[in-house]
Amino acid sequence: MSNEIVITSQDQVVTSVDQFTTGLTTYLGELGLPNQQVLVPVTERTRVINNLPEVITLISPEQKSTSIYISKFIAACAAGLFDAALNFIWDETVLNLRKKVVQFDLEYFFDSVITDENRRSKLRDENDLVKLDEWELVRGCHMTGILSDIGYKHLDYIRDMRNWASAAHPNQNDLTGFQLVSWLETCIKEVIGKEPEGPVIEIKRFLGSIRNNILTATDAQHINAGIEHLPSDLGTSLLRTLFGMYTAQDAAAQLKTNIRFVCQKSWNMAPDSTKYELGLKYATYASNAEIARKDAANEFLTAVGGLPYLPQDTLAVELSEKINNLYSAHIGFNNFHNETSHARVLDSYVSSTGAVPDSVRNLYVKTVVMSKIGNGHGISVMSTSYYDNMLSKFGESEIKEFVSLLKDREFSSRVSLSSCGEGYKNLANYFLQRTTNQISQQALNSISAATPQQLPNLGKDTRYIQLLATYN
Repeated sequence: MSNEIVITSQDQVVTSVDQFTTGLTTYLGELGLPNQQVLVPVTERTRVINNLPEVITLISPEQKSTSIYISKFIAACAAGLFDAALNFIWDETVLNLRKKVVQFDLEYFFDSVITDENRRSKLRDENDLVKLDEWELVRGCHMTGILSDIGYKHLDYIRDMRNWASAAHPNQNDLTGFQLVSWLETCIKEVIGKEPEGPVIEIKRFLGSIRNNILTATDAQHINAGIEHLPSDLGTSLLRTLFGMYTAQDAAAQLKTNIRFVCQKSWNMAPDSTKYELGLKYATYASNAEIARKDAANEFLTAVGGLPYLPQDTLAVELSEKINNLYSAHIGFNNFHNETSHARVLDSYVSSTGAVPDSVRNLYVKTVVMSKIGNGHGISVMSTSYYDNMLSKFGESEIKEFVSLLKDREFSSRVSLSSCGEGYKNLANYFLQRTTNQISQQALNSISAATPQQLPNLGKDTRYIQLLATYN
């Protein structure tokens, strides 16, 4: 007679989990090893087991038969290792995002997420996706429309929790069964079981036509009409890609002709910060003696009327590098320790007047403010003096950028976290005492008066948008 136990129901699974926990805890004690807080309580594991069947229905039968990560997830949950289960969810999500990027358009993705020209030149094919940090992958998928706004917010939070509550940190007991099931559901609904649609598919079609066809003026009219209806963020990402394609060293003459047909519409849709960003790339080519790319950049900027956006001097190039270094340190892992050296260097580049070139002001203000208000887990205490020094030198131009930050999707997502939203409102009160501009004062008062629920959406409020428009 076989001694094998056949499990045929959720109740039997729960019973077996309880028996396993008792046996393992006893065994660890007999070995003289720690046996407390090693496994998540059985009650939390039971919540996962009881709620899994409904979540699994989100996966198609074809996907289900190959979803070994879910089997591993269930095994880890049943064993009481929620940190391992969280890793299984996240690793599968990252793999799936990479597959979607490959199926979509790699060049468009890289051009959208990587603004540093030297680093971008080293990213060529799907094998280079592993060179991106996970936060860059998630952010890039958001910027290119592969992830929705809500999907980005949820995934960025799950990524953060994976860093702080995974096997790398001894705090898995802070996780609950409901949280874990909810995160599995989010990853399935927003990534694993969902394909890109709508404007994202349109961009893929646009880029395919531009790369592979000989466009006529009539063809270009149809493409330009489609570009006009893209969300502004995707239009901005498309402009970066068109510029990158045009200035590539192996760009064919026909490709450049096609791009000249459609680049004006993307340029008109883009914010000034992106136009200055392309001007900075021109300056980078010039300073590196990349004559062919500099000439191509000049052709592109001339075609769209963008030459006024070239930087006035090399300080802009230097500042851009330092700002990006701080931004990457702030968003990356172990940021509280890594930010300080970059904050110190950036602070040394800002003069006593606080003036920064127009081309980097938007990114400068965004990066300093984001670093100052923290990431929801706290702030880099050792960097605070540098942030305070830079904030104290903000003038009217910087305050204008400060109140406009709420129109940025990444920033509005950040202030949805309670501590970050409160920090932003505190800064608004601080700048309210330092400006005499009536538009700025009204905008700062709106920020200060906003509730935690209203603040993340203030940048979409019609009255607030109209107020900011009066700056021009």
